[in-house]
Amino acid sequence: MAKSQFTQDQIMAVVLEINAEHAPKDLARKYGVSRSTLYRWRAKLADTRRPLRDHLRSLEIENSQLKSKIAELSLDYASLRTALVRDL
Repeated sequence: MAKSQFTQDQIMAVVLEINAEHAPKDLARKYGVSRSTLYRWRAKLADTRRPLRDHLRSLEIENSQLKSKIAELSLDYASLRTALVRDL
């Protein structure tokens, strides 16, 4: 397999141009690669970002669950404190 003439940073810049609504046909001509190569680069970079998005989503879910637990515990604490003060 031949080594790519583009670095990973250059490939990422080209993919960002594709995502910025530039026509793949024009970009392929500009960089001297085929359109299928551009689509393959875009698919490859999308696959590398998917685990990060999934991890971020799981952290967001965990964060919301922890917030609801804190709210519940705060209410329990307030009611117990009120009951304790009343008994004194």
